[in-house]
Amino acid sequence: MESLDAHLRVVKMKFPGQNDRIEELYESDDDFRSLCQDYHLCLQHLQKFMEKLNERNDVVSEYRTMRVELEKELYEIIYKH
Repeated sequence: MESLDAHLRVVKMKFPGQNDRIEELYESDDDFRSLCQDYHLCLQHLQKFMEKLNERNDVVSEYRTMRVELEKELYEIIYKH
């Protein structure tokens, strides 16, 4: 299993300047923590598929779409919560 630091690191890189807020949410909100983990896994799979498959492949397209949706959810929680 990936370390919790890896989950936080990718979210902090996506939303610079929000480190304290992200850490606060990660420690106090189970849904946010799960969302961070999902986002990290999505990025890992997307990278793996892009390396092995044609970028026009449906799997790559689905993971790109999932990444955008997860980023929208993270944004809403970090900035609007």
